[in-house]
Amino acid sequence: MLTLKSKAALAITAVAFVFPMAAHAQDAKRALAVKLAAIQAKNDGGALTEQLVQSAAVPMIQGWSQRLDESVPPARQKDVRDKLDVELKKFVDSTKKTVEAQVDKTAESTLVPVYMEKFSEEELKTIVAYLESPVSSKFMTVAGDATNAWAKKVVDATKTQVESSAKAFDTAAGKIINAPAPAAPKK
Repeated sequence: MLTLKSKAALAITAVAFVFPMAAHAQDAKRALAVKLAAIQAKNDGGALTEQLVQSAAVPMIQGWSQRLDESVPPARQKDVRDKLDVELKKFVDSTKKTVEAQVDKTAESTLVPVYMEKFSEEELKTIVAYLESPVSSKFMTVAGDATNAWAKKVVDATKTQVESSAKAFDTAAGKIINAPAPAAPKK
């Protein structure tokens, strides 16, 4: 018969074995989540940076382009645009460095908790194994070519309708602001 003292010793021994195993499992899962975050940062960090920089630059470009058209005499517009382009390049380069630094700095601290919560250790192993495999590299190369072919097919199929809609918009916009529609771009 087990005494109270021997039951307590048995319970402590069991806990001593279970906790390290659970901690080891969490460590292994975390290591996989860190690895996956590093892979994603490498694969997607550049595109994320470009997207965020563009989202900061486009509204500025649109706003200043409109101001330029409204307030600068046509004879000076080319010179002013050239100067604005120099300043815009400085802004884009500076913003890109700032955003890149944050993309690199925050990838692990942001992605790892999500992966830890949403994936099991086995799922993380499967994802990492696939992303590190030669077939994944090949797929990424082929996927880019396939997407470009797909986009070309969509553009070809919609070009006439989109151009017609753009022409209708230009006509309507011209009537609204009482100005002729801009000339169609030369092909």
